[in-house]
Parts: sequence; C-alpha cells; structure tokens
Amino acid sequence: MIRHAQGGLVAAAAMALLIGCAPEGGYDGERTGDTARAAAEAGATVTGIELLYVFENVRSASYFPLDGLSGVTWGEDGTLVVCDEGRGKVHGLDPRTQLWYEFDTPPGARYRPVDAKIDGFKVLVLDIASRSIFRFDLGGVYQDRIVDFAGLDPAFDTVPAAFDVDLDGRVVVADGGEEQVILLDSFLAVQSRVGNPGPHREQFSEPSGVCFLPDGGFVVADRGNRRLQEFNRLGFWRATYGGQFDLDNPYVTPQGLDCDRWGNLFVADPAAGIVHVIDQRGELLLDIGPQLDLQAAPLGPVGVAVGPDGKLVVTDRLRRAVIVYRILYD
Repeated sequence: MIRHAQGGLVAAAAMALLIGCAPEGGYDGERTGDTARAAAEAGATVTGIELLYVFENVRSASYFPLDGLSGVTWGEDGTLVVCDEGRGKVHGLDPRTQLWYEFDTPPGARYRPVDAKIDGFKVLVLDIASRSIFRFDLGGVYQDRIVDFAGLDPAFDTVPAAFDVDLDGRVVVADGGEEQVILLDSFLAVQSRVGNPGPHREQFSEPSGVCFLPDGGFVVADRGNRRLQEFNRLGFWRATYGGQFDLDNPYVTPQGLDCDRWGNLFVADPAAGIVHVIDQRGELLLDIGPQLDLQAAPLGPVGVAVGPDGKLVVTDRLRRAVIVYRILYD
C-alpha cells in the first residue's frame, strides 16, 4: 500500500499501471522471490568470504567500551563509521592513519545513534532518541539537523529505525512506529509512505533495515514477519523473500542490510548469529556464521556495510566487535 504525500497516485504512474508499461525502475507486475531480480544486470557471484581483521572491545582501544553496537557505513575513500547506540557515541576510522576518532555529540538530552551513511563529504547519522537525522563532516564535526521526523508530519508517530541514501539524494527510512517505509525526495520532503502494520504483502512488522538497490529500488528487512520485501523505485512491491510460511525460510530476525554494486544482498540476522548473502534473484548464496572459526564467526550481527575493494564490515553486538571481511567473487 502506497500513500503519496499529495494524497493520490501520480497520474503518470497510474497510467503506466493501467497499460502495463515497465520503464526502467517502474512497475513490472507481481513476481515471486525466485524471479524478482532476474532482469537485473548479470554481475559477479559471491562465492565466499575471508577474515581480514577484527576491532575487539579491548581497554587499550580509543573507542572502548563498545556497549551497544548498531549501524555501520563505509565511504568510498575507506572512512569507516560505526554507531554505538548503547553509549550514544559515533566512532570513525581514518583510512590514512588507521586511527579511530569520536564524533561530536549533537545538542539534546539523549542521543541514540542507530544508523549512519556517508553521502559525499558528509556523514548522516540517524538518532532514534530525537527522531532526527544529523549531519557531520568526515572528521566528525557536527553541522546541523537535516530531518526532524517528529515535525515532518505530526499526524504520524514516526520512530526511524534505519535509513539509506541513493545517488540522487533520495532517502528511504524504515519506520518502526507506524510499521511502514517513508520515501523522502532529494529535498528531504515526504514523497510517499509505503505499507502499514500486518503480515501480508506490503505490510510490515518491526521494519528494522533498509537499503537501496543499484536500479533505484529498495529492500526492507521486515523483522517481525521474518522476511525481506523488495520494492521498485516508485515504492511498488516486487518480491518477498522468506516469511513465516516459507518452510525453507533462512531468516529469524533480519535486520541490517546492504548490497554491492551487482545487487547481491548482505543481511544481518542477530538471532540466528548469521549474515546471509543472497543474489540478485533472492536466492541464498551462503551464510557467514558458525561454520567459521571463533575469530571470524559472528555471534549477534546487527549492521553490515559493503566497502571499497570488496570489503564487508559487520557490527556484532554480542561479540562487541567490528569484523571486517573480504568478499570473494567468481
């Protein structure tokens, strides 16, 4: 279910639906999870991972103690940004010096950063306590608040849990308060609201992760319904992966999401202690989990991010560690 900010469907989109048009990124009919991204550009297949290094929760570390790890992001220059929701801290890793530094704390009584994205030379941080997105420079210096969800639309009790930004500057937000997804345009105004509470298609229960796909569509981690749902760039449903009635469903509590340049998805599943890797068609390629040795295996992964040079970073709340892998492709 899509609710546009103007109160109705855009005429052009409605016409496309009626005549069955399927422009790039447009609606192309209902497709199952097995074929949803079959039309995507063929790309590299993930065949495995290898451990590179781990940032452990040791007293000598400048970020000590990691008390409630949450979202993570990686910039094109190698800047790594990690959110610690428990302590109300955001930490950055300088790619040149390999030294950690702490971001400024925005003004306010409480601060619970749960997700972050690097957008060019700025870092955007989602704070669930103030229900805001704050902007910093890459060095962690506070700039301003760019989105206030409490004031965005007072008719909705928005509780932002995760977000992503695409190349056009659009923002997609998982809203755990209203059990929906919010699409903001490049001016950060509400473009549309997708979904409502429930177990059916285009409904959500605890949406807790979201990421844009290379074609402008997006995927939502529908945690309470134990599934992923995929939508095109206009917010129309394309596919569902997993779910409570899927006997082969690998997801227990899907949460953090990210994808690589080919559309392969990486899904943090903290209750399962696994990071799932699925291809452009929604098929499970491999699990990053207990089969690895103790140093490499995640225990409670909550956030994932694909970085430069084919790296994957995982924030693990149970291990209180930030784990970095290299993605192996065929």
